[in-house]
Amino acid sequence: MSVLNRMITLISCGHKKIVAVLRPFAYYVPWKAVYIVFIFFILTLYLMFIVINDRFMHHIPWYERSAPCQTPKSTLDLMVNLTFTVSDVLTKYGVNYVMCYGTLWGALRYGTILPWDNNVDFCALTSEIHKIDLLTLRKHLEPEGVTVVRNYRRGTYTITKGPAEVVINVFYVTPFGEVLQDGFENRFLWFFQDSPLSFPQRLMALPFKTMPFHNRPLPVPHDDLEMLKYLYKDDWWIEKKPPDCK
Repeated sequence: MSVLNRMITLISCGHKKIVAVLRPFAYYVPWKAVYIVFIFFILTLYLMFIVINDRFMHHIPWYERSAPCQTPKSTLDLMVNLTFTVSDVLTKYGVNYVMCYGTLWGALRYGTILPWDNNVDFCALTSEIHKIDLLTLRKHLEPEGVTVVRNYRRGTYTITKGPAEVVINVFYVTPFGEVLQDGFENRFLWFFQDSPLSFPQRLMALPFKTMPFHNRPLPVPHDDLEMLKYLYKDDWWIEKKPPDCK
């Protein structure tokens, strides 16, 4: 007996007219079809939520959010230590990565984290980050009081210790040699994005050169700031500070 048939049998005798209308369809609609339609309906609602949430609620660039002009020294020290800790683990497992986003700007201009930055950004290809699984990453970091969260939706690993944060941004390579941000939202909902993040594969070609970052060499993408032209397309040359920072 189908699910629809079972539902019909539960209708009270006072609704005989409804039963009479629905019963002919019950024999032609298998429970699997009802289940598939229900799942499709739930997924549609979820996708609508993602689009509305991103476009109208949280589509605010970091440099337009209120933040101090100078991150406290204690927080910066934690960020530096966490950066080197994550770097050591990735290097141990042969995961090739580079500094990117604001962290790359800081390395190029100051050789340090930007004074007002609130996290450190690494970028790695999917083929590289898969060299170390999530459990292994947590095994090495959590004993030191570090939390590791993988965001399958956006394709990121967020690693935190107190106020310090390191984000590993994962990218994948298309058959056409283009590098796009990973995560199921970016892979399957790209048509909702105004301008998907992408850059040429050559910028992530091995081997990487290094650059001093807090007196320690860390890898950077090829052509130095070339990647920033793709990550910050319209204003990559401008040093963006928090809005309250004069």
